[in-house]
Amino acid sequence: MRWRPALAIVILLLTAVLAAAVFADVVELGSFAGPYRISHWAAWIGALFVAVYAPAYYFLRRARPKSAKLLLDIHSFGFLLAFLLITAHLAGQLSRPPQAYPELGEGIALFITMVLLVATGMMQRFAAPNMGSKGWYTVKTNRTVHVSLLSAFYIIIVVHVLNGLG
Repeated sequence: MRWRPALAIVILLLTAVLAAAVFADVVELGSFAGPYRISHWAAWIGALFVAVYAPAYYFLRRARPKSAKLLLDIHSFGFLLAFLLITAHLAGQLSRPPQAYPELGEGIALFITMVLLVATGMMQRFAAPNMGSKGWYTVKTNRTVHVSLLSAFYIIIVVHVLNGLG
């Protein structure tokens, strides 16, 4: 159990390093793979994982309670890797030249939602035993905020995709 928080922090640090490298044009994600940029493929893979696995996790952990720990690890670390891919996409968008700079709009709202999802998820997974049940922000409040943010993610991602498709 002790390795899980360390791995989560390593993934978050890798996310920050990758974002900085993309933003500084050390890593190039603007190349095309088929009709779309590599950064778009990364974001779609990350967003698709979140969109599919979140409800799957909810049902699978009830259907297979003996696999709960494995399912939670897939949920936690899969979402952190999805966040890495989505962050790479945003960094790629922000590093585009002024003449090709995108309209950020709901993309920023989506990224902020993802940051909050990661933060509340990390609190739920690693800080919950220390949060207690007293005070204004409890484990139950954190869980409610986390699930609510997931609902916001679904709404914003649909708007973002529809806007991107014209």
